[in-house]
Amino acid sequence: MSKPFIAKVPYEASHPTGLAVYCSDGRFTNAVEELARHLGHERIDTLTIPGGPGLLNRWSADYLESDMITRAANFLIRGHHIQEVFLLAHAGCGYYQTRHGALGAEFVAEQQLKDLQAAAEELRKTHPGLTVHTYFVRPQGTKITFEPLS
Repeated sequence: MSKPFIAKVPYEASHPTGLAVYCSDGRFTNAVEELARHLGHERIDTLTIPGGPGLLNRWSADYLESDMITRAANFLIRGHHIQEVFLLAHAGCGYYQTRHGALGAEFVAEQQLKDLQAAAEELRKTHPGLTVHTYFVRPQGTKITFEPLS
C-alpha cells in the first residue's frame, strides 16, 4: 500500500467568490486559473464539462445537458455566494466540432459566441447583481489569449 499524497497548498475553509465555467479541455486549465488570479481571484470554483458555458443556453444544448449544468451553476452561485462568473469558450472545441462541425468553422465560432451571450444573459437574469464576464480563448503558438467579449 502506497503512502497518501499531501498537498503543499493549504486548505482554506472559505469558498472562493469567483466561478469559472469552461470546457473540460485540460490544455486551458492552468491558463484559466492564471486569468482568475490576474483578475483578483486567488482561488475559484470551477464548473468544467465538454462544451462549457454553451450548455447553459437551453435553446441550443440538449435539454438534459443544459438542465444539469444550469442546476450545478445555480447551486454554486447561491451556495458558495459567488459574486463573479467567468464564461469561457475556446477555439477548436471538440464538443462544438462534433455537434456543429459539418456546418463549417465560421458557423461553429458564431454559435459559440451566441451561446456565451445567451448563457451570460440567463445568469444575469437569474442572479441579479452577479457580475458575468465572457471570453473567447484562442491558442496562439505556445500562448493562450483571452479575448473579452462585450
